[in-house]
Amino acid sequence: MSLTRRGFVAGALGAVAAGGVASCSSDGSSGGSLTALMEDISYTDNIKRLLPDFTEQTGISVSIETVPYSDMSAKVLQEFSQRSDYFDLVFIGNVYGAGYFQSNYVEDLREFAAKDATFGTLDAFYEPYLRTMTAPEGEVYGVPVYGESTFLMYRTDLFDEYGLDVPATMAELRSAARTIHQGTKGKVSGITLRGAPGIQSVYPWAGFLRSFGGRFFDGSGGLVIDSEQSVRAADFWAELLRDYGPAGAANFGWEQNRINFTQGLSAMTIDATANGPFNENEDSSTVAGKVGYTAIPYADGVEPGDNTNNSLTVHALYMNAFGQNKDNTWKFMSWATSKDVQSAAVESTEAVGVTNAEVLQGDAYAKKYGAFQDAVMAQLKTGNVDYLPGGQHANTIITETGQSLSSALSGQQDAGTAMTAAQQRIVDKGAGSR
Repeated sequence: MSLTRRGFVAGALGAVAAGGVASCSSDGSSGGSLTALMEDISYTDNIKRLLPDFTEQTGISVSIETVPYSDMSAKVLQEFSQRSDYFDLVFIGNVYGAGYFQSNYVEDLREFAAKDATFGTLDAFYEPYLRTMTAPEGEVYGVPVYGESTFLMYRTDLFDEYGLDVPATMAELRSAARTIHQGTKGKVSGITLRGAPGIQSVYPWAGFLRSFGGRFFDGSGGLVIDSEQSVRAADFWAELLRDYGPAGAANFGWEQNRINFTQGLSAMTIDATANGPFNENEDSSTVAGKVGYTAIPYADGVEPGDNTNNSLTVHALYMNAFGQNKDNTWKFMSWATSKDVQSAAVESTEAVGVTNAEVLQGDAYAKKYGAFQDAVMAQLKTGNVDYLPGGQHANTIITETGQSLSSALSGQQDAGTAMTAAQQRIVDKGAGSR
């Protein structure tokens, strides 16, 4: 999530979303085949379901291989570092995309977009999402499939029962967690959070880091994961989860955390805006209609400025620079992120994170996601594109930080020792600066 993409100029770009599944004739067929490595999620399922339409229109066959998100970064890096042309494109979070571009592993897409607008234009994307794919000099190296921010989700029925106000500070968050945890004698945990190592814990924890005024890098680009603010954030996070979290939270990834909350086992969680549809699904959630959505609070005395504690995360398609089928790859990338494909995702899946502006702000989206649409849009507007460390060293920083968070959570190390150790391990691996 970390490029300095503030200088993005939407009008200078060109490539994906207005056309759609039914609007393209087979006159532009080019034939051939592609292989894609994609996250194993519902957005990919939607693309797979519609693939016959794409092949019929273009003559291009596409083989999609999927792996869990936790395994994606290692798999992609292995392929790219070996300059393999096996995968024509990959689908992964933008926190890694900047590093791929800096390493010349992925293509600048502007040239491809300019000569083939069959399925739409780049300015059809919601601008903050595309900004995360845009380098300082204007290069566009990915197209967003879905995006998200983060927010605090809380049980309105329990807050009413215990006479609690929505937390305005981290201290009030802890107090609310304590009140409900103790009031229910632990039958309902005060809060649930992802505690599993790596990206699973680091993603939501980064909001705590910024809530306490911390950052991953200082103004000179040096890593400061051992700063006073970072230690306070790690200590608060670990104590909160140990004292008022559910049993087994140290192993919770996104899915386990989501299920814990939707089954009514915890009063609060801090996680992705993508959780909203799961909370409100009356067929599977016991808390549907009883969830409030709000901004993550800050610690007392912290003024966020541009260091906001909610993410602006995008998972995107990237074109392999070593691939042999680049024109066809672009055609598939543009189709897979087109208006019609994304409209189908809203209709058939929990696609709260669609990236086409018209779909995101359309009637179908509002009808389906009205319970939390305003909160989502508010979070996206203030989302922090530097929320997680980006660039070539992102994977190392996230992995080592997650390891130290696990140590602090288990009580194996105090937060100060754990974060100092993370800083040292990262520096020793040559990843201590942007």
